[in-house]
Amino acid sequence: LRTPMLRAMPYAVPLPRRLRLFSKIVSTDRKARQGTPDESRPAVPLRISRQRLLEDGLHATARLHQSQWRMRFSVAFVGVDGNTEDGVDAGGLFKEFWCDLSARAFDPNYALFCATDPGQGEECLYPNPASGAAHGRQQHKALFEFLGKVLGKALYEGLVIQPQFAHFFLSFLRGEYNYLHMLDDLRTKDHQLYKNLMFLKHYKGDARDLALAFSVTEDTFGKGEEVPLFRGGENLEVTDANKHRYVHAVAKHHVHDRVREQAEAFVRGLRQVVDPAWLRLFNEPELQVLVSGSARDGMDVDDLRRHTRYAGGFSPLDPHVLRFWNVVKSLSKGERAALLRFVTSCERPPPLGFASLQPNFCLQRMQILRDGDKLPTASTCFNVLKLPTYSSQKVMRERLLVSINSGAGFHLH
Repeated sequence: LRTPMLRAMPYAVPLPRRLRLFSKIVSTDRKARQGTPDESRPAVPLRISRQRLLEDGLHATARLHQSQWRMRFSVAFVGVDGNTEDGVDAGGLFKEFWCDLSARAFDPNYALFCATDPGQGEECLYPNPASGAAHGRQQHKALFEFLGKVLGKALYEGLVIQPQFAHFFLSFLRGEYNYLHMLDDLRTKDHQLYKNLMFLKHYKGDARDLALAFSVTEDTFGKGEEVPLFRGGENLEVTDANKHRYVHAVAKHHVHDRVREQAEAFVRGLRQVVDPAWLRLFNEPELQVLVSGSARDGMDVDDLRRHTRYAGGFSPLDPHVLRFWNVVKSLSKGERAALLRFVTSCERPPPLGFASLQPNFCLQRMQILRDGDKLPTASTCFNVLKLPTYSSQKVMRERLLVSINSGAGFHLH
Protein backbone atom coordinates (compact mmCIF):
# COMPACT_ATOMS: atom_id res chain seq x y z
CA LEU A 1 0.00 0.00 0.00
CA ARG A 2 3.01 2.27 0.12
CA THR A 3 3.24 2.19 -3.67
CA PRO A 4 2.15 5.60 -5.03
CA MET A 5 0.15 3.99 -7.85
CA LEU A 6 -1.87 1.87 -5.41
CA ARG A 7 -2.70 4.96 -3.36
CA ALA A 8 -3.51 7.24 -6.30
CA MET A 9 -4.80 4.85 -8.98
CA PRO A 10 -5.45 1.40 -7.50
CA TYR A 11 -7.68 0.49 -10.48
CA ALA A 12 -4.66 0.63 -12.79
CA VAL A 13 -3.64 -2.66 -11.18
CA PRO A 14 -5.71 -5.69 -12.34
CA LEU A 15 -8.35 -6.82 -9.85
CA PRO A 16 -6.90 -10.33 -9.30
CA ARG A 17 -3.57 -8.78 -8.26
CA ARG A 18 -5.32 -6.44 -5.82
CA LEU A 19 -7.36 -9.32 -4.39
CA ARG A 20 -4.13 -11.28 -3.86
CA LEU A 21 -2.53 -8.21 -2.28
CA PHE A 22 -5.46 -7.82 0.12
CA SER A 23 -5.25 -11.51 1.00
CA LYS A 24 -1.50 -11.24 1.65
CA ILE A 25 -1.86 -8.12 3.82
CA VAL A 26 -4.61 -9.68 5.91
CA SER A 27 -2.87 -13.06 6.14
CA THR A 28 0.36 -11.45 7.34
CA ASP A 29 -1.47 -9.43 9.98
CA ARG A 30 -3.52 -12.47 11.05
CA LYS A 31 -0.44 -14.68 11.50
CA ALA A 32 1.26 -11.97 13.56
CA ARG A 33 -1.73 -11.84 15.93
CA GLN A 34 -3.03 -15.43 15.88
CA GLY A 35 0.15 -17.37 15.14
CA THR A 36 0.45 -20.35 12.82
CA PRO A 37 -1.55 -23.60 13.16
CA ASP A 38 1.46 -25.12 14.97
CA GLU A 39 1.46 -22.43 17.64
CA SER A 40 -0.85 -22.36 20.64
CA ARG A 41 -2.03 -18.79 21.10
CA PRO A 42 -4.93 -17.69 23.34
CA ALA A 43 -8.30 -17.67 21.58
CA VAL A 44 -11.49 -15.76 22.39
CA PRO A 45 -14.05 -18.38 23.55
CA LEU A 46 -17.63 -18.03 22.29
CA ARG A 47 -20.46 -20.22 23.62
CA ILE A 48 -23.32 -20.09 21.12
CA SER A 49 -26.81 -21.57 20.88
CA ARG A 50 -27.84 -22.38 17.32
CA GLN A 51 -31.32 -21.03 18.13
CA ARG A 52 -29.90 -17.64 19.26
CA LEU A 53 -27.06 -16.97 16.85
CA LEU A 54 -27.47 -13.21 16.64
CA GLU A 55 -28.34 -12.64 20.30
CA ASP A 56 -25.56 -14.88 21.63
CA GLY A 57 -23.05 -13.50 19.15
CA LEU A 58 -23.80 -9.93 20.20
CA HIS A 59 -23.70 -10.81 23.91
CA ALA A 60 -20.48 -12.88 23.67
CA THR A 61 -18.55 -10.14 21.85
CA ALA A 62 -20.05 -7.05 23.50
CA ARG A 63 -17.13 -6.51 25.90
CA LEU A 64 -14.30 -7.39 23.52
CA HIS A 65 -11.53 -4.85 23.10
CA GLN A 66 -10.86 -3.71 19.54
CA SER A 67 -7.61 -5.71 19.35
CA GLN A 68 -9.43 -8.91 20.36
CA TRP A 69 -11.49 -8.84 17.17
CA ARG A 70 -8.33 -9.81 15.26
CA MET A 71 -7.62 -12.73 17.59
CA ARG A 72 -8.77 -16.27 16.86
CA PHE A 73 -12.32 -17.04 17.96
CA SER A 74 -13.05 -20.51 19.36
CA VAL A 75 -16.72 -21.52 19.12
CA ALA A 76 -18.61 -24.09 21.17
CA PHE A 77 -22.19 -24.77 20.06
CA VAL A 78 -24.81 -25.48 22.69
CA GLY A 79 -27.73 -27.77 21.89
CA VAL A 80 -31.35 -27.27 22.90
CA ASP A 81 -30.67 -29.49 25.93
CA GLY A 82 -28.01 -27.08 27.16
CA ASN A 83 -25.13 -29.48 26.51
CA THR A 84 -22.14 -28.58 24.39
CA GLU A 85 -22.09 -30.30 21.01
CA ASP A 86 -19.29 -32.70 20.11
CA GLY A 87 -16.30 -31.27 18.31
CA VAL A 88 -13.29 -29.11 19.13
CA ASP A 89 -13.07 -25.89 17.14
CA ALA A 90 -9.98 -25.94 14.95
CA GLY A 91 -11.54 -23.30 12.74
CA GLY A 92 -14.51 -25.11 11.22
CA LEU A 93 -17.02 -24.34 13.95
CA PHE A 94 -16.09 -20.66 13.84
CA LYS A 95 -16.55 -20.61 10.05
CA GLU A 96 -19.94 -22.29 10.38
CA PHE A 97 -21.06 -19.89 13.11
CA TRP A 98 -19.86 -16.77 11.31
CA CYS A 99 -21.49 -17.71 7.99
CA ASP A 100 -24.77 -18.60 9.74
CA LEU A 101 -24.59 -15.41 11.81
CA SER A 102 -24.11 -13.34 8.66
CA ALA A 103 -27.11 -14.95 6.98
CA ARG A 104 -29.29 -14.31 10.03
CA ALA A 105 -28.11 -10.77 10.75
CA PHE A 106 -28.56 -9.49 7.21
CA ASP A 107 -32.00 -11.08 6.74
CA PRO A 108 -34.46 -8.25 5.90
CA ASN A 109 -37.02 -9.91 8.18
CA TYR A 110 -34.93 -8.74 11.15
CA ALA A 111 -35.73 -5.13 10.13
CA LEU A 112 -32.12 -3.95 10.03
CA PHE A 113 -31.80 -4.19 6.24
CA CYS A 114 -34.08 -3.72 3.23
CA ALA A 115 -33.74 -5.07 -0.30
CA THR A 116 -33.59 -2.98 -3.45
CA ASP A 117 -36.33 -3.04 -6.08
CA PRO A 118 -36.52 -6.68 -7.32
CA GLY A 119 -37.53 -5.46 -10.77
CA GLN A 120 -34.09 -3.91 -11.28
CA GLY A 121 -32.00 -7.08 -11.23
CA GLU A 122 -30.58 -8.91 -8.24
CA GLU A 123 -31.98 -7.78 -4.89
CA CYS A 124 -29.28 -6.01 -2.88
CA LEU A 125 -29.29 -4.97 0.77
CA TYR A 126 -29.08 -1.53 2.34
CA PRO A 127 -29.79 -0.28 5.89
CA ASN A 128 -33.47 -0.05 6.80
CA PRO A 129 -34.27 3.66 7.31
CA ALA A 130 -36.89 2.60 9.91
CA SER A 131 -34.50 0.44 11.95
CA GLY A 132 -34.54 2.98 14.79
CA ALA A 133 -38.30 2.64 15.14
CA ALA A 134 -38.04 -1.15 15.04
CA HIS A 135 -35.16 -1.62 17.50
CA GLY A 136 -34.89 1.67 19.42
CA ARG A 137 -32.72 4.70 18.71
CA GLN A 138 -29.65 3.53 20.63
CA GLN A 139 -30.01 -0.21 20.17
CA HIS A 140 -30.19 -0.05 16.38
CA LYS A 141 -26.88 1.84 16.23
CA ALA A 142 -25.27 -0.77 18.48
CA LEU A 143 -26.62 -3.51 16.23
CA PHE A 144 -25.27 -1.86 13.07
CA GLU A 145 -21.87 -1.37 14.69
CA PHE A 146 -21.89 -5.05 15.63
CA LEU A 147 -22.80 -6.04 12.06
CA GLY A 148 -19.92 -3.92 10.78
CA LYS A 149 -17.63 -5.98 12.99
CA VAL A 150 -19.25 -9.17 11.69
CA LEU A 151 -18.42 -8.19 8.10
CA GLY A 152 -14.96 -7.00 9.11
CA LYS A 153 -14.20 -10.29 10.85
CA ALA A 154 -15.39 -12.23 7.79
CA LEU A 155 -13.04 -10.21 5.55
CA TYR A 156 -10.20 -10.57 8.05
CA GLU A 157 -10.60 -14.35 8.28
CA GLY A 158 -11.03 -14.81 4.52
CA LEU A 159 -14.65 -15.97 4.80
CA VAL A 160 -16.98 -15.49 1.84
CA ILE A 161 -20.47 -14.59 3.03
CA GLN A 162 -23.80 -14.37 1.28
CA PRO A 163 -25.09 -10.75 1.40
CA GLN A 164 -25.16 -8.70 -1.79
CA PHE A 165 -25.06 -5.00 -0.88
CA ALA A 166 -26.51 -2.04 -2.75
CA HIS A 167 -24.03 0.17 -4.62
CA PHE A 168 -24.73 3.21 -2.44
CA PHE A 169 -24.13 1.23 0.77
CA LEU A 170 -20.85 -0.13 -0.61
CA SER A 171 -19.82 3.50 -1.16
CA PHE A 172 -20.21 4.12 2.55
CA LEU A 173 -18.09 1.04 3.32
CA ARG A 174 -15.29 2.42 1.16
CA GLY A 175 -15.42 5.59 3.23
CA GLU A 176 -16.63 8.05 0.62
CA TYR A 177 -20.09 8.28 -0.87
CA ASN A 178 -20.01 9.23 -4.57
CA TYR A 179 -22.77 11.80 -5.09
CA LEU A 180 -22.42 11.48 -8.86
CA HIS A 181 -24.18 8.10 -8.60
CA MET A 182 -27.22 9.32 -6.66
CA LEU A 183 -29.78 8.97 -9.44
CA ASP A 184 -28.44 5.61 -10.61
CA ASP A 185 -28.49 4.41 -7.00
CA LEU A 186 -32.06 5.60 -6.58
CA ARG A 187 -33.12 3.75 -9.72
CA THR A 188 -32.09 0.43 -8.15
CA LYS A 189 -33.55 1.30 -4.76
CA ASP A 190 -36.95 2.67 -5.80
CA HIS A 191 -37.58 2.54 -9.52
CA GLN A 192 -41.03 4.13 -9.33
CA LEU A 193 -39.70 7.15 -7.44
CA TYR A 194 -36.87 7.42 -9.97
CA LYS A 195 -39.39 7.44 -12.83
CA ASN A 196 -41.43 10.15 -11.09
CA LEU A 197 -38.35 12.34 -10.67
CA MET A 198 -37.37 11.82 -14.32
CA PHE A 199 -40.91 12.84 -15.32
CA LEU A 200 -40.50 16.06 -13.35
CA LYS A 201 -37.01 16.68 -14.71
CA HIS A 202 -38.26 16.52 -18.32
CA TYR A 203 -41.71 17.99 -17.71
CA LYS A 204 -42.58 20.49 -20.45
CA GLY A 205 -45.28 22.30 -18.53
CA ASP A 206 -45.04 24.58 -15.51
CA ALA A 207 -43.57 22.64 -12.56
CA ARG A 208 -45.81 24.64 -10.19
CA ASP A 209 -48.78 22.75 -11.65
CA LEU A 210 -47.59 19.67 -9.75
CA ALA A 211 -47.93 21.43 -6.37
CA LEU A 212 -44.66 20.11 -4.95
CA ALA A 213 -42.56 21.48 -2.12
CA PHE A 214 -39.03 20.64 -0.95
CA SER A 215 -40.23 17.91 1.40
CA VAL A 216 -41.00 14.20 1.27
CA THR A 217 -43.52 12.00 3.04
CA GLU A 218 -41.99 9.10 4.95
CA ASP A 219 -43.99 6.05 5.91
CA THR A 220 -42.76 4.38 9.12
CA PHE A 221 -44.80 1.29 9.94
CA GLY A 222 -47.96 2.81 8.45
CA LYS A 223 -47.51 6.29 9.93
CA GLY A 224 -46.93 9.08 7.38
CA GLU A 225 -44.75 12.07 8.26
CA GLU A 226 -43.74 15.07 6.16
CA VAL A 227 -39.98 15.63 6.30
CA PRO A 228 -38.37 18.78 4.83
CA LEU A 229 -35.36 18.19 2.62
CA PHE A 230 -33.68 21.10 4.42
CA ARG A 231 -34.77 23.65 6.99
CA GLY A 232 -37.86 25.44 5.71
CA GLY A 233 -38.06 23.21 2.64
CA GLU A 234 -41.72 22.43 3.25
CA ASN A 235 -42.48 26.08 2.48
CA LEU A 236 -40.44 26.29 -0.72
CA GLU A 237 -42.39 25.60 -3.90
CA VAL A 238 -40.83 23.53 -6.71
CA THR A 239 -40.59 25.59 -9.90
CA ASP A 240 -38.97 25.26 -13.29
CA ALA A 241 -36.04 27.23 -11.94
CA ASN A 242 -35.32 24.89 -9.02
CA LYS A 243 -36.73 21.52 -10.10
CA HIS A 244 -33.29 20.07 -10.88
CA ARG A 245 -32.21 20.98 -7.36
CA TYR A 246 -35.35 19.24 -6.06
CA VAL A 247 -34.64 16.06 -8.06
CA HIS A 248 -31.13 15.75 -6.62
CA ALA A 249 -32.28 16.67 -3.11
CA VAL A 250 -34.89 13.88 -3.12
CA ALA A 251 -32.36 11.37 -4.48
CA LYS A 252 -29.80 12.39 -1.84
CA HIS A 253 -32.41 12.06 0.90
CA HIS A 254 -33.27 8.49 -0.06
CA VAL A 255 -29.86 7.00 -0.86
CA HIS A 256 -27.71 8.97 1.56
CA ASP A 257 -29.42 10.95 4.30
CA ARG A 258 -31.97 8.33 5.40
CA VAL A 259 -29.32 5.62 5.84
CA ARG A 260 -26.35 7.74 6.95
CA GLU A 261 -26.76 7.12 10.70
CA GLN A 262 -26.98 3.35 10.23
CA ALA A 263 -24.17 3.27 7.64
CA GLU A 264 -21.84 5.34 9.83
CA ALA A 265 -22.43 3.00 12.79
CA PHE A 266 -21.77 0.01 10.50
CA VAL A 267 -18.53 1.55 9.23
CA ARG A 268 -17.38 2.28 12.80
CA GLY A 269 -17.65 -1.42 13.55
CA LEU A 270 -16.05 -2.45 10.25
CA ARG A 271 -13.02 -0.24 10.85
CA GLN A 272 -12.40 -1.79 14.26
CA VAL A 273 -11.43 -4.98 12.43
CA VAL A 274 -10.32 -3.95 8.94
CA ASP A 275 -8.05 -1.03 8.08
CA PRO A 276 -10.04 1.34 5.79
CA ALA A 277 -6.96 1.76 3.57
CA TRP A 278 -7.25 -1.93 2.66
CA LEU A 279 -10.80 -1.41 1.33
CA ARG A 280 -9.89 1.63 -0.73
CA LEU A 281 -8.05 -0.73 -3.08
CA PHE A 282 -11.46 -1.57 -4.56
CA ASN A 283 -14.40 0.23 -6.15
CA GLU A 284 -17.96 -0.70 -5.17
CA PRO A 285 -18.52 -3.73 -7.48
CA GLU A 286 -15.04 -5.03 -6.65
CA LEU A 287 -15.70 -4.66 -2.95
CA GLN A 288 -18.79 -6.83 -3.40
CA VAL A 289 -16.57 -9.49 -4.99
CA LEU A 290 -14.31 -9.30 -1.94
CA VAL A 291 -17.31 -9.80 0.37
CA SER A 292 -19.20 -12.58 -1.40
CA GLY A 293 -17.04 -13.90 -4.23
CA SER A 294 -17.45 -13.58 -7.97
CA ALA A 295 -19.46 -16.70 -8.85
CA ARG A 296 -22.98 -15.30 -9.05
CA ASP A 297 -24.02 -18.25 -11.21
CA GLY A 298 -22.88 -20.69 -8.55
CA MET A 299 -19.97 -23.03 -8.08
CA ASP A 300 -17.56 -23.68 -10.97
CA VAL A 301 -17.27 -27.47 -10.79
CA ASP A 302 -14.30 -27.65 -13.16
CA ASP A 303 -12.39 -25.08 -11.09
CA LEU A 304 -13.12 -27.03 -7.90
CA ARG A 305 -12.01 -30.28 -9.53
CA ARG A 306 -8.72 -28.77 -10.73
CA HIS A 307 -7.83 -27.71 -7.18
CA THR A 308 -9.00 -30.73 -5.19
CA ARG A 309 -6.65 -32.85 -3.08
CA TYR A 310 -7.18 -36.58 -2.55
CA ALA A 311 -6.51 -38.62 0.59
CA GLY A 312 -7.09 -42.04 2.13
CA GLY A 313 -6.25 -43.88 -1.06
CA PHE A 314 -8.30 -41.82 -3.53
CA SER A 315 -6.78 -40.61 -6.79
CA PRO A 316 -8.21 -38.46 -9.60
CA LEU A 317 -9.04 -41.53 -11.73
CA ASP A 318 -10.52 -43.67 -8.97
CA PRO A 319 -14.00 -44.89 -10.06
CA HIS A 320 -15.58 -43.51 -6.88
CA VAL A 321 -13.97 -40.11 -7.51
CA LEU A 322 -15.26 -40.07 -11.09
CA ARG A 323 -18.75 -40.92 -9.78
CA PHE A 324 -18.49 -38.07 -7.29
CA TRP A 325 -17.74 -35.47 -9.96
CA ASN A 326 -20.61 -36.75 -12.10
CA VAL A 327 -22.88 -36.40 -9.08
CA VAL A 328 -21.69 -32.83 -8.41
CA LYS A 329 -22.35 -31.84 -12.03
CA SER A 330 -25.89 -33.21 -11.72
CA LEU A 331 -26.69 -31.12 -8.65
CA SER A 332 -28.74 -27.92 -8.83
CA LYS A 333 -27.19 -24.53 -8.01
CA GLY A 334 -28.71 -24.67 -4.52
CA GLU A 335 -27.49 -28.22 -3.91
CA ARG A 336 -23.96 -27.31 -4.97
CA ALA A 337 -24.03 -24.37 -2.56
CA ALA A 338 -25.20 -26.75 0.19
CA LEU A 339 -22.35 -29.15 -0.63
CA LEU A 340 -19.81 -26.34 -0.45
CA ARG A 341 -21.26 -25.18 2.85
CA PHE A 342 -21.23 -28.74 4.22
CA VAL A 343 -17.50 -29.08 3.53
CA THR A 344 -16.18 -25.52 3.98
CA SER A 345 -18.94 -23.76 6.00
CA CYS A 346 -19.26 -21.16 3.20
CA GLU A 347 -21.80 -21.38 0.37
CA ARG A 348 -19.83 -19.28 -2.11
CA PRO A 349 -16.42 -19.83 -3.73
CA PRO A 350 -13.51 -17.54 -2.76
CA PRO A 351 -13.05 -14.35 -4.84
CA LEU A 352 -9.98 -15.79 -6.58
CA GLY A 353 -11.53 -19.21 -7.14
CA PHE A 354 -10.82 -22.53 -5.48
CA ALA A 355 -7.06 -22.19 -5.99
CA SER A 356 -7.13 -19.73 -3.09
CA LEU A 357 -9.22 -21.92 -0.75
CA GLN A 358 -7.02 -22.69 2.27
CA PRO A 359 -6.61 -25.55 2.76
CA ASN A 360 -7.69 -26.86 -0.64
CA PHE A 361 -10.89 -28.90 -0.96
CA CYS A 362 -10.09 -32.55 -0.20
CA LEU A 363 -11.82 -35.86 -0.96
CA GLN A 364 -10.95 -38.58 1.54
CA ARG A 365 -11.75 -42.25 0.97
CA MET A 366 -13.91 -44.02 3.57
CA GLN A 367 -14.02 -47.78 2.93
CA ILE A 368 -17.40 -49.46 3.64
CA LEU A 369 -18.82 -52.95 3.21
CA ARG A 370 -22.48 -51.98 2.72
CA ASP A 371 -24.07 -48.81 1.32
CA GLY A 372 -26.03 -48.28 4.52
CA ASP A 373 -22.96 -48.30 6.77
CA LYS A 374 -22.11 -44.59 6.67
CA LEU A 375 -23.17 -41.22 5.34
CA PRO A 376 -20.63 -38.75 3.91
CA THR A 377 -19.18 -36.53 6.64
CA ALA A 378 -16.97 -33.46 6.60
CA SER A 379 -14.18 -31.80 8.52
CA THR A 380 -14.87 -28.12 7.91
CA CYS A 381 -11.68 -27.12 9.74
CA PHE A 382 -9.66 -28.63 6.89
CA ASN A 383 -12.23 -28.54 4.03
CA VAL A 384 -12.32 -32.34 3.83
CA LEU A 385 -15.23 -34.41 2.52
CA LYS A 386 -15.05 -37.99 3.81
CA LEU A 387 -16.69 -39.99 1.04
CA PRO A 388 -17.69 -43.65 1.53
CA THR A 389 -17.08 -46.06 -1.34
CA TYR A 390 -20.71 -46.52 -2.42
CA SER A 391 -21.70 -49.22 -4.90
CA SER A 392 -23.21 -46.91 -7.50
CA GLN A 393 -23.54 -43.28 -8.59
CA LYS A 394 -27.25 -43.33 -7.74
CA VAL A 395 -26.60 -44.41 -4.15
CA MET A 396 -23.77 -41.88 -3.79
CA ARG A 397 -26.03 -39.04 -4.93
CA GLU A 398 -28.84 -40.02 -2.56
CA ARG A 399 -26.54 -40.39 0.44
CA LEU A 400 -24.66 -37.18 -0.33
CA LEU A 401 -27.92 -35.20 -0.51
CA VAL A 402 -29.00 -36.62 2.85
CA SER A 403 -25.78 -35.38 4.42
CA ILE A 404 -25.62 -31.91 2.89
CA ASN A 405 -29.28 -31.21 3.71
CA SER A 406 -29.15 -32.60 7.24
CA GLY A 407 -27.72 -29.61 9.11
CA ALA A 408 -26.74 -32.04 11.82
CA GLY A 409 -23.14 -30.98 12.30
CA PHE A 410 -21.00 -33.78 13.70
CA HIS A 411 -23.96 -36.01 14.51
CA LEU A 412 -24.11 -38.00 11.26
CA HIS A 413 -24.07 -41.80 11.13
